[in-house]
Amino acid sequence: MIERITSSGKLSRRDHLLLTSALLSDDKITEEERHQINRIFDYIQIGRLKFID
Repeated sequence: MIERITSSGKLSRRDHLLLTSALLSDDKITEEERHQINRIFDYIQIGRLKFID
């Protein structure tokens, strides 16, 4: 999912919800996965990714 999002430059609301949920469930993701999710959120802040419906 991360690769699809970064290559397309688009993030759906559903994907955003899934990533946020994964990030908040501390015990279910690895540090590498946490890093990748944080990278997605960073890309949103700098305008590299756009939200789509």
